[in-house]
Amino acid sequence: MPPKPEDHESFYAELTERNHGLIAPEIQSSLRSTRFVVAGCGSTGGAVLMPLVRTGAESFMLFDPGVYELNNLNRQDASLADLGRNKARACGDRLLAVNPYCSIEVHEDGVQADSIGGLLHAGDLVFDAIDVTTPQGISAKLALHEAGVGKRLSVITAYDIASTQFIEIFDYSKQRAPLGGRVRDPNAGPEAVLRSLIPPLALPREIFAVLLERRRDPSRGFPQLAMTSTFLGALAVEIALRLLAHKPVKRRIRVDLGDLVRPALRRAAGDVRTKVELIDLWRKMR
Repeated sequence: MPPKPEDHESFYAELTERNHGLIAPEIQSSLRSTRFVVAGCGSTGGAVLMPLVRTGAESFMLFDPGVYELNNLNRQDASLADLGRNKARACGDRLLAVNPYCSIEVHEDGVQADSIGGLLHAGDLVFDAIDVTTPQGISAKLALHEAGVGKRLSVITAYDIASTQFIEIFDYSKQRAPLGGRVRDPNAGPEAVLRSLIPPLALPREIFAVLLERRRDPSRGFPQLAMTSTFLGALAVEIALRLLAHKPVKRRIRVDLGDLVRPALRRAAGDVRTKVELIDLWRKMR
């Protein structure tokens, strides 16, 4: 790790110099002082970190019990040198390589139900990127949101699904049911929990065949792409800036990167096919 520049204030001023005119000084100050809690530092959680630190965030608390594997490198901000390293620890090191003055707290055991409530503070901004394809992930996600309710925090959830990024923002200063009360049976299994959290029309057609295959073989993983998880980083900064400025933000955000580049007629035809195929998918998955 290179040595710290001698003057923190001068360093920060130059780091954020190009933000001037686009980010108001009071919002830049709020971004700098806010602690960003990122639960899950893989494809989605890992994607939000570098854009935040480059925009001027300096305080982070990172959770992830996993280590990098080779199949993570198709989409996660890591290299061969990171294989076998804890994801939260490696992400923290990368943040410090950009801004050595960052305050970073790392929890390599991930979110634990018996401790998360005491770790969150009023004023934290939480990014929930916990994988819910395992029972442990479901329990951790529920515990994080229950703690968010207790501290009245905003919790931003994100899912990268094929070419689609789906985000939902839970403002627990206004609502009191974790995850909107939609996860009624945490023991129902990952597929049921995902269906309760992700609206059917948020799904891109490309994932339908995968869902049916997982129905036959639950051990099969979900395919994920770098373009989708990386795109979250840009969205996350805009969401954070608006929340810090107390500006309205859409509660649900869905962006299909394929739709952004498809001609209008092909997109319209694709929307019709998606709805038809979705009805067939739900019938097959009963």
